[in-house]
Amino acid sequence: MSLILIDRYHPRWRVKQQAAIDQGVLRKIDELELLEPAQLRPLAMLSLVLLLVGTVIFLALTIAASIWHYHALNFYFTLPGILLWLLVNVISYVVILAIHELIHALAFLFWGGRPYFGAKLPLAVFCGAKNQLFRRNHYLVIGLAPLVVITLAAVAITLVSPALASYAFFATVGNFSGAAGDIVACNRLCKLSPQTLVEDSDAGYRAWLLPDNM
Repeated sequence: MSLILIDRYHPRWRVKQQAAIDQGVLRKIDELELLEPAQLRPLAMLSLVLLLVGTVIFLALTIAASIWHYHALNFYFTLPGILLWLLVNVISYVVILAIHELIHALAFLFWGGRPYFGAKLPLAVFCGAKNQLFRRNHYLVIGLAPLVVITLAAVAITLVSPALASYAFFATVGNFSGAAGDIVACNRLCKLSPQTLVEDSDAGYRAWLLPDNM
């Protein structure tokens, strides 16, 4: 199947470039598959670093917000309370996985794409857009949207209600850590030309360029 250029907001430019794409003049300039063996170890290390950084940041933010709201740190631990906290946190972590991919899907839709959902168990769930090309900057928005949106929401909830936010602590730091693949892909794409067209794959991307006069 031929690749379809997605650009809801520049229809004339899209039609012209789609004609060139249909002529087969695209040139592949980069490809990344995050679940390849060579990528898994550095990806896992980055995910661990992000987990530690996220834990420190949101733990510190929760403590600071608690002192600001309650003028003290008063923790009362009971076994039922701890078990409830753990249960809600585990559930929130599972829910945030779905929300993360849903935000990817909404970003695809924003540019005019047709997203789909899939899984490569036990390693990953994903939202992709088969046989579709996105402009590099548009794809950067798609890739980073869940990290930015969920992190900002978590910060806001923590500042407003640190006690409530603590029940989504696993979800918050888990989303931070789970965005490692998105960060790696976007960091690599930032080194490519803004004219790059990006084809999403199940666990990465393929980057293409049209001739300069297209």
